[in-house]
Amino acid sequence: MGIDGLFMEFVHGMCVACGGFFTPFLRVISLLGEKCWIFFLISLLLCLNKKTRWIGLTAFLAVLIGGIIGSIGLKSIIMRMRPYTANNLYQDYWQLAGAFPETNYSMPSGHVLGCTAFFVSLYITSKKDIRPIISTIGIISVILMAISRMYFMHHYFTDCVVGAIIGAIVSFIAKQIVRFIHKVVKENENIGLFRFILNFDLFNRRHD
Repeated sequence: MGIDGLFMEFVHGMCVACGGFFTPFLRVISLLGEKCWIFFLISLLLCLNKKTRWIGLTAFLAVLIGGIIGSIGLKSIIMRMRPYTANNLYQDYWQLAGAFPETNYSMPSGHVLGCTAFFVSLYITSKKDIRPIISTIGIISVILMAISRMYFMHHYFTDCVVGAIIGAIVSFIAKQIVRFIHKVVKENENIGLFRFILNFDLFNRRHD
């Protein structure tokens, strides 16, 4: 039994041993990561505040790039079947966990990719004094997201690992892109639109 099989047995064991106790909680976690909507939403809210605008933009761009590369690109290229559709045993596990259907392919996990991209982006663009908090919340969130995806037999462990790796990589790419955008906007802040981008603050309502 490979690493994927070991983790599938582990999450199935959770389901059996706890009588589905974790199912509602993990279902919420999984739904929060659906289409990465929660990460896009938080990123957009951060963009509305002057102090966190570039942090939010970096996170938004990282999740967006990750989605394009992972969900649109790699899934269609690799075409790995979902565990519950490729294995009769895992289909039984899927039924026990609630039989929630999924579309598209399995590799990589878009949920884990988006979650990793979001938190790594926050970590590398935030002040050092709050990085420990972000890293703690981020690690817990990514682990829970991965467990939820395996628990419902939507992904293998390796799908989640690849998703996390891609998520981390696109975060650094997004940071460089946003750094360039910020430089261009800053150098041309005499232009009305760029000045608005730099100074707009919905929450403080103090902008030029």
